[in-house]
Amino acid sequence: MPIAPHFHLEHMRDLAMQMKCAPEKIRHKQLKAVEEVLIEIDGNTLYPLDYIVFRITKHRTDNLEQPMLFGHALLGDLVSLVAIVSWTLRLPSHGMKTVQEAAEYLKVSSRTISRLRKEGLVFYWVVEKDGKKRLGCAKEMLSQFQDRNSKRLELASKFSRLTGSEKQQIVSAAMQYNGNGRTLNSIASELAKKSGRGHETVRSLLQSIELPSQSLNSRKPLTKQDIKIIERARRLGITWEALSVRFTKSVGALQKALARLRATRLKQLDISYVELDVFQREGADEVILSPIVVKKLLPPVLSINPLHFGFASEMQVQSDETAMVSAMHLLRRRAKLRIQQLTYSPNEHVLDRIETDLRWSYLLQQQLMLFAIQPCISIAVQHIGRPLHELPPLEVITTIKEVISIASDACGSLDPSKGQSTTRTPAATLDRTLSKSNALKVQDRAATLLQIPSILLPFKHIVSWNYLIPDKEQTEISAMHLGWRGYPKTIDEISIELGRSKNWVSRQIK
Repeated sequence: MPIAPHFHLEHMRDLAMQMKCAPEKIRHKQLKAVEEVLIEIDGNTLYPLDYIVFRITKHRTDNLEQPMLFGHALLGDLVSLVAIVSWTLRLPSHGMKTVQEAAEYLKVSSRTISRLRKEGLVFYWVVEKDGKKRLGCAKEMLSQFQDRNSKRLELASKFSRLTGSEKQQIVSAAMQYNGNGRTLNSIASELAKKSGRGHETVRSLLQSIELPSQSLNSRKPLTKQDIKIIERARRLGITWEALSVRFTKSVGALQKALARLRATRLKQLDISYVELDVFQREGADEVILSPIVVKKLLPPVLSINPLHFGFASEMQVQSDETAMVSAMHLLRRRAKLRIQQLTYSPNEHVLDRIETDLRWSYLLQQQLMLFAIQPCISIAVQHIGRPLHELPPLEVITTIKEVISIASDACGSLDPSKGQSTTRTPAATLDRTLSKSNALKVQDRAATLLQIPSILLPFKHIVSWNYLIPDKEQTEISAMHLGWRGYPKTIDEISIELGRSKNWVSRQIK
């Protein structure tokens, strides 16, 4: 086993690095505190970061912006933290059971022990008499874990590895199908039912042995490039059935592969938000996301005239802003927490909800940008010393893009609890940034008479999930899904609104 599994939460990784630098006596105390916290963690509950830090270090922070940590991710990260910190100590191995002994105690396999570590089973790095380090778990910890997870362990203990004779019987039975044209996967499914073993267990066995793997019609797994080709084909309207024939995979297998690709992209996103006190109130989602200003939004802006921003003047900036900022942060928070809970092969409706929340938050930030853009352009003109219409076209476009880049960061992190607003904060941020750099330094020359071209998709790149934002106008069902008819709606929400089945709506969109 590695020193520790990877961390899910960056905050816990930072805490582990800080604890490694503490005096040895403090590290011992803090590790004991981690054990006490682990016993209390509920996987389905959210915990403020400052609460966890205080329980472990006895240090309380004054920072009001506290991220909420999901229990399931926190359990695995606390175990990782213990392993990281215990590696820096020389803990004696006396009374600490090995991984194999722990597996025997819990009546599970050693591979299951690796999975249980992610669920809160703590192992320390201890030192044997000969100086070698190994993982060790106290009997008391095993007993407590067993009491808390009795059903989970009962289910895991029912699984056992295939014996040599069982493997031989399965392989022999599989070879009887040689030449009948059936796939290895379908043969594995049938043998799994007959033997009482798992489908994946039988399939992996047949794939790992050269003779049945080569003799039977074994299909190669989909590559990353294959999955991207499937995704592109679906956008072009090619049916699942045609793709199934092309890649010799079932429709279900193709859909799961595409879901895994979507989940992988979501997990790689950098999603930041401001934690507001209102999020902790009962029914916060419904209250914050219900105002008309949050739902009645402009569609994605496809192009702008650099010299004319006519959108913002029609808005009631002061009355609408707080509602829109709160909704933007809530949607990002909700999406980030759901991403952390994604399974290996997630449900398509879960992915759709996350992606819809991110699209919705983008439209809210775009609206805030349109509030902020005029004051920001005024600041940029002051630094340049000339009106925009007197500049050459290329310098006008460069100026507007620089203003959008700086203002978008400020709009995406607005905190109304600190009195920040779109009419002041982005402009002040831009002023400070331009004062420290020559980003908008222009040449002192006369403007040309050339027409200044429009800027295409001006706001699309202000968020890391820009691949979810459409780059052309949508119609009918897709317009409802992607935000051309107010706020974006999920497939489930469109299905209810139109009184049609979810499958029908999904087909219309794709």
